[in-house]
Amino acid sequence: MAISRLLIVITLFAVGISDAKSKPFTGFGTEIDSYIRIAAQRYQISEPMLRGLIKMEDGWYGNISPTGATGVGQFTVGTWNWLSETERGKQLGMRLITGKNKGTYADPRRDKYTNTLATALLARWHIEQFHLRRIPATDENLYMAHNIGLDSLHRAMMGKATKEDILNMRRNGMKSWMTVRDFLNYQKGRFLAHKQEANFMLVSKQGHIHTGVSAFVYPTSEMGKSVKWVEPDNKIIWVEPKSAMIWVEPTNTP
Repeated sequence: MAISRLLIVITLFAVGISDAKSKPFTGFGTEIDSYIRIAAQRYQISEPMLRGLIKMEDGWYGNISPTGATGVGQFTVGTWNWLSETERGKQLGMRLITGKNKGTYADPRRDKYTNTLATALLARWHIEQFHLRRIPATDENLYMAHNIGLDSLHRAMMGKATKEDILNMRRNGMKSWMTVRDFLNYQKGRFLAHKQEANFMLVSKQGHIHTGVSAFVYPTSEMGKSVKWVEPDNKIIWVEPKSAMIWVEPTNTP
């Protein structure tokens, strides 16, 4: 049983890598790149994570998903309208989707600048909610919250996914043979592969992708502009001392 589960995990991992490589990625273009940079700085989230999310959603060039989601961050009508009614959504200038503008050139989701910033705003809100619900704020979890919704992700992580949650997962790529855990691993593997490609990271010969990278989270209060996020070029290696460490008490007291 353990061996079969291991084979499934390996298969899901391999599918994730091949999925990201199926379409050659040459970049988002200077316009979207600049919007991503602005969005990450404004809402204090990881730019590499945001690039990976946007590439995974595959909507920066006008694609419409089977669920009706569209735009850079592939927003559904419900999520967009909910976010636009929040205080920060109003500050961003988000407009409601109506029966008249939905799916037309006037659909507010078509505004690439606003859609990109709305994607980052939603990620910021998810980070805050993760803290309240004690969900690890990893890049993978942020993508999953964007993909299937915060409540659905939370229930899935607790082993309490509902029939509606599973139906939503199937609309988002869940295969008939997958368990909820399989689907989460599958989507996370796909996201990590897309994130690597979106940030032009090199994949090792072993096809290794580090899955424990946490999202870079600034505190809610604004930090100085001097703060920079630096990605290591190589994996960090912890070196244990060859001999045991000895604590020596000082011979003299003050």
